[in-house]
Amino acid sequence: MTVDLLSKAITAIASMAATPIKNKFERKEAVIKLLKKLNLKYEYPPADFSGVYVYTLVQYGVGKPHEILELFRQEEIKQAFREAFEQNDPLIFIKKGQDFIDGYALGDEIKKLGIDPFPEYAAFAMAFIEVANSTRKPSEVLRDRKLDAINQNLSVLQEQLSKLKEPKEILLELAIQSQTYQKLQPADESKNEKIGIFILAEQMRGWFETIGYKFDSYKVEEEKFFEWIINIPARRGYDRIFVRGVEREGGLSDVQSLRKAVDEHKTKEAWLVSARKISPAARNEVKKEENQDIFCYTFDELLDEQADFSKYLDWLEAEVKRKGIDRMYVPLACIKEEYDPVTQEKLGVSRYNVDDGWIEGYIDHWLNDRAKEHISIL
Repeated sequence: MTVDLLSKAITAIASMAATPIKNKFERKEAVIKLLKKLNLKYEYPPADFSGVYVYTLVQYGVGKPHEILELFRQEEIKQAFREAFEQNDPLIFIKKGQDFIDGYALGDEIKKLGIDPFPEYAAFAMAFIEVANSTRKPSEVLRDRKLDAINQNLSVLQEQLSKLKEPKEILLELAIQSQTYQKLQPADESKNEKIGIFILAEQMRGWFETIGYKFDSYKVEEEKFFEWIINIPARRGYDRIFVRGVEREGGLSDVQSLRKAVDEHKTKEAWLVSARKISPAARNEVKKEENQDIFCYTFDELLDEQADFSKYLDWLEAEVKRKGIDRMYVPLACIKEEYDPVTQEKLGVSRYNVDDGWIEGYIDHWLNDRAKEHISIL
């Protein structure tokens, strides 16, 4: 880390606090001015970690109090971001984030300002991911991303974070955003799976807590799976359930492991939960008489089993018919303007109509696009 450059950046950003920034245009001008002062180019972020870290601090930090800027001077925080950058593994700073905040007296100083430091940490992390991914080699798909688009994305992401209150919710959102960018990188299935496992665990933990399930002390966290024992309310006390979560396809080997786990831990049932899908062989195996206490789910299937949306769906269907929407609905087309990547001159307009499935068809294609960013429907 170039300490002098980081210190210079923090001092320069803090010195601007006396001049309030009124709008996004003024903020952009301030960012450009600061980057030039630090000998960094606005259009081309540096490719090394030190440059990316300082560039991110400027992009994120303009308008922030000095106490928040000082948070990112802490050596452990810088080291976590360095390891994540060099290993292309954002889970490193995601998992350590809350511990960092809780462990520094500086976090208490920030709270005295009426600011929750953890959303600020997450906002910086998202900015770091955006900037880091804009600096990859030409063979990597984010080479040509415009920095104006990065700024726009940061504004959207920070707005999303401001609506989240609980640290677990913020961690989950940060992990989901990280997974989106990870999928755009050259193939590294192990990194994708690690983030996927973390997201599945956070989603399942949140769901179980919501419906009143309790967690036993047993907990195993591996790169390819995690295991818990949960206690669910029963007629008399609680039933102990052994749970294994996987990001990949749940398979026969998982079922065999659960068979052993039920016998070893004396649980009433065992659940295999996959973020993706369950193999036919695994589903057939749990149908055998000796495995009647083992169940296989995708995460969506697990939610469907516990959540009852039938009354809402019945009401919704009745409202559609009552208002005549089923008879009068007119399918919507949509357009997408296309521009020259160099001159930004408008070249034409693509129209998505009946042949493309209307706007619903376009949205379906967009959802399946691995390089998708955000979409605005006006």
